[in-house]
Amino acid sequence: MRRFYFDPIFIGLFLSPIPFWMILNNHPFNFNEDLLLTLLTVSALYPVVEEIIFRGTIQQWLGRKFCGSLLRLSTANILTSLLFTLSHLINHSPYWALSTFIPSLIFGFVMDRYKIIAAPIILHSTYNLGYFLSFGIN
Repeated sequence: MRRFYFDPIFIGLFLSPIPFWMILNNHPFNFNEDLLLTLLTVSALYPVVEEIIFRGTIQQWLGRKFCGSLLRLSTANILTSLLFTLSHLINHSPYWALSTFIPSLIFGFVMDRYKIIAAPIILHSTYNLGYFLSFGIN
């Protein structure tokens, strides 16, 4: 098992969205218990469940069925990311669902690279937290 948290690629993927969140953040927050519970849900619970389902189960299963890659992304990752994006159409607008595709490819890439579910869970949790702190919770 690689120590993903020391890998410069993981560190770069972890830190890269921060400047965008800082530039685009224009949402004042009034922290209260409801907001804290919502932030914990979208930045802890959802990423864990989604990553176990999509990267830990579906991507691993597809990886056994399909070999090959496109631009260093596995076919299993691309197919899983398409499913991940489509799953967000259930509760979100098409634009919002489509905006999950690139992060999903990143989460799948780190799963393929490090072979440990903690890596995409940490990125997914961080990305969700940064997104919702920057743009608000809808």
